[in-house]
Amino acid sequence: MKIAAFVVACLVATSAVSCAPTTRALTDDFDDFVGLLPLNDLLDLAMRYLLTDKEVQQTLLYLQGEEFSAVWDQFFELSAVRDLLQYLEEAGVPAYESLNVVADFLGLSPLKPTSVRSLSLAARTGGLNGLLEEALAMMPAAELEAMFEEKMKSSTEFKALFEKMQSFDHKQLRALYESSTEVQNMIHKLESLGVDVDHIVEVLKDFFGWN
Repeated sequence: MKIAAFVVACLVATSAVSCAPTTRALTDDFDDFVGLLPLNDLLDLAMRYLLTDKEVQQTLLYLQGEEFSAVWDQFFELSAVRDLLQYLEEAGVPAYESLNVVADFLGLSPLKPTSVRSLSLAARTGGLNGLLEEALAMMPAAELEAMFEEKMKSSTEFKALFEKMQSFDHKQLRALYESSTEVQNMIHKLESLGVDVDHIVEVLKDFFGWN
């Protein structure tokens, strides 16, 4: 299930990848993962929650507000984050383009490179946790896990990206949290909506081996 959560997190950053005509590269590895996902079902799920779930609607309003805008700017000012985005761009992944689709949708500051399955859909919604749990339930976890292991063995580009993530200076994120009132308020907001932020952090730390 951790692999599925990781892939969901990568969806936005890889949404434009399939349009890029390239030779075999990291983008092709991402396409292989995305090809396993029930994208239409996930889109239907997201739209259902956006239209019917007040908690998700409130979250969207928060993401379009001034406080999250400040969090967005502060996060993408981190040198470790900029370095990772530059790495993805150099690997042929349109990271800035994909993130700017999100920025445009939410009314956030655009980013610029530094140097360059069928469910019973009775009208059941359960806030952010419900959305995440239903989305994860749609993930083909075993297939994603198997593909991850296969890519780590067969794709030097994918293995290099994973090693890049393992060496990511995650301590900058901790420092940002400790120094930014906006980030702290965002975390408290998510927790008040029932999101287990601590668990998400622990999953990421465990997956990438961040100590």
